[in-house]
Amino acid sequence: MYSHRNHLHYIHLIFKNKELRDMYVAISLKTFAIGMVGIFVPIYLMIEKGMSLSDIVLFHAISFVTFILVSPFIGKFASRYGLKKSSMISAPLFAIAYFGLYNSSNYGISLNYVAILLGIVECVYWQPFIMHFIRSSDKKHRNEEVGFLSAITIFSGMLAPFAGGVLISLFGFDFLFMLAGILLLVSIFPIWFTKDVHEPFKCDWRDLIKMPKKNILQLVALGGTNIVELVFWPLFFFSVLEGYTVLGIIFFIAEFAAFLSSFFIGAIENREKLQRILKWGAVLCAITWFSRVLFYGVFIFSLLTVLTALLSEMIHVPLSTLQFDEVTRKKYLSEYVIFRGIMINLGRLLVLGVISIFLTFNSSFITSGLMFLVYLF
Repeated sequence: MYSHRNHLHYIHLIFKNKELRDMYVAISLKTFAIGMVGIFVPIYLMIEKGMSLSDIVLFHAISFVTFILVSPFIGKFASRYGLKKSSMISAPLFAIAYFGLYNSSNYGISLNYVAILLGIVECVYWQPFIMHFIRSSDKKHRNEEVGFLSAITIFSGMLAPFAGGVLISLFGFDFLFMLAGILLLVSIFPIWFTKDVHEPFKCDWRDLIKMPKKNILQLVALGGTNIVELVFWPLFFFSVLEGYTVLGIIFFIAEFAAFLSSFFIGAIENREKLQRILKWGAVLCAITWFSRVLFYGVFIFSLLTVLTALLSEMIHVPLSTLQFDEVTRKKYLSEYVIFRGIMINLGRLLVLGVISIFLTFNSSFITSGLMFLVYLF
């Protein structure tokens, strides 16, 4: 049962587990930096770089394919040199990627190379970070720790879209990319104080192939819905709003709703309740995405953006907790995390394939709604 003691226990967890505390600080800084840029990157590509919808699909496809191809090598790298070093080198690489994104025309850099670098950077950061987090958490409090990770990530990113929108309006994209790069470099320091864990990685995935098909489909669905929410919905919504600051404010409100949701769901420890929450979240999220095809208007779209952010945590927190529970009982943690990243990016590529056929935003919204229904099974 939920109580105020759960809130106090969150704070207790931070001070008790130094590894998690330092990771929370690092992810907060990095989330804010990436959050300032995140939703505006596809808008930047379309408005500033003049890319068409099919060009944006290709850009992200290159990035996701790169992620998949380099994943086994990142697993080997993290095993040999440690999870800490792997996470730390991602920050300067992110900064270089943002520099290349903005200055591609000035230096004659193809955006395809920037897409490749972004795919490598995403893999270098997230794969070791997830390994480190799973290894540092404990089963008894894992849902609280996953919920708090989700909450603090969202909280640190709440002001980011608003700040990004204001900075673009006042100073332009060049200043935004520069500031994000500086914050990413600062985010290295908390990771420096964590233990350098060398997680074994043998790239033997025979056990992973035996994973329940349900788990694999859920990871594919997670990736597919994620790319629609972070790329194609902001791009479509901006075409209706045509204002960076207003878009940033709406996404700030949405992130705040998600923060509250993750905070309360993270306090639920009963795994059967989490399963029920996951299924209810699947139905409700699917409805919000199908509604975007049926209704039109700034107010409706704003409401759906906030509502979807709130409901999505009914998927993210229970799903991560339940799957992390399962993998920690096995011997193949690093293999699972790499496999997880590959499946998520396959889901993203699946959505890109659908969009490339129909070349409409509505096709991505319908696909996202259908993918949420996967969590019912």
